[in-house]
Amino acid sequence: MINWLTQQSILISLVCAFILLFHKPLLKQLGAHHMYSLWLAIPLMLLGSVVLQFLPNLLAESKLASFEHYRVLASLAVKNSESLIPAPLVAGLWLSGIAVMTALLLLQQRYLNKLLSKSTPYAHPQSGELNINALMLTDALPILQSPEITSPMLTGVIKPTIIVPSDFHKLTVKQQKAVLEHELFHHERGDIIINLLAYGLLAIFWFNPLCWLAYRRFRDDQELACDAQITSLMNTDEKIAYSHALLAYSQHAQMGMLHTHYGNKNILKERIMQMKKQHGKSTLTIIAMTLGLGLASLILNQQVQAGDHQTSSKESTKLAKSQAHSIHPLTRVEPKYPKEAAEANQNGYVQLKFDISKSGMVSNVKVIKSSPKGVFDKSAVKALKQWVYKKSKKGAKGSKVQLDFVIDEPAANVERIKVTAN
Repeated sequence: MINWLTQQSILISLVCAFILLFHKPLLKQLGAHHMYSLWLAIPLMLLGSVVLQFLPNLLAESKLASFEHYRVLASLAVKNSESLIPAPLVAGLWLSGIAVMTALLLLQQRYLNKLLSKSTPYAHPQSGELNINALMLTDALPILQSPEITSPMLTGVIKPTIIVPSDFHKLTVKQQKAVLEHELFHHERGDIIINLLAYGLLAIFWFNPLCWLAYRRFRDDQELACDAQITSLMNTDEKIAYSHALLAYSQHAQMGMLHTHYGNKNILKERIMQMKKQHGKSTLTIIAMTLGLGLASLILNQQVQAGDHQTSSKESTKLAKSQAHSIHPLTRVEPKYPKEAAEANQNGYVQLKFDISKSGMVSNVKVIKSSPKGVFDKSAVKALKQWVYKKSKKGAKGSKVQLDFVIDEPAANVERIKVTAN
């Protein structure tokens, strides 16, 4: 799991860095709608990784063919055992981060529940309750007002509700209509659920600083896309009026995981400038971009996974013949090179026999043969028990693996761990 997280974190960092670094020219060329769609690259990449990891092996045969892996090198094994943080500790830290993120989400939900309970139906001080139909909006979405907030928001996954500040009546009718249409478009597009999913991904990769920067930029792009939709049919005067509303409410807007935030003052200039550059929203273009990003994600994941199983040129022909029937472990724990063997410059190997369950777990590990006898057995068995294979239809019985313990790096920079099945 840790290996998968590390691999995906690197890939996500590449995508985030690309979008963040080239955001300005991309926004200029693509427009707000298509720029917002670019963020689909991240979930598509993760989905592609899951598909590549698990789907092909659900129908895999129960017997395993030969495997190719790196050698167990003394230099790396000793270095890893002395310098790296133990895997259980890393997993514990990661889960602790997720727990903190989940706690923050629950605290915000508690705050929003309290806010909703204290809010009252929006009513204009002079004309009484606002006629929603007069604003050409659906009456299926409740509009409440609260003195505890400073900018409009949409909240509620199950029961969406728009909440406006108590001074909302100070805006003109056209401004009120534009602001409410902005929040209504968030609702129609399902942004509350999208934001929750985005926060879920952030919680998984909370240790990656680029993910935090990307999450904030994603939320800002969401507001830009809403602005582009609302102002697409506005004339110049109406856009100016809408800009004034943005100016009033973007000064104190707070970003939340479970509600929209109407933007922030840091991108206020960007939002106003975008109103002058209307780009069309083409459904075909968005679909083409989505499919292109999905394909690119699959290819990128394949390249990274291929890098984990490099083989020498001499073995490429043999590997190609057996590739169709090969099943590689998802998690392969490196055996620790015994300190005494490393100090004595001692090489060796261990041949082991084991079973793989349907869920991919290793069991019934037994040593068939080892040389020198008893030197590397314990380390090899302990490591193999922690290996995790891809799920399969029937699992595998009597699989065999040979772990070669080598002091020095081989000339080809590749080792062979051969696994066969009866």
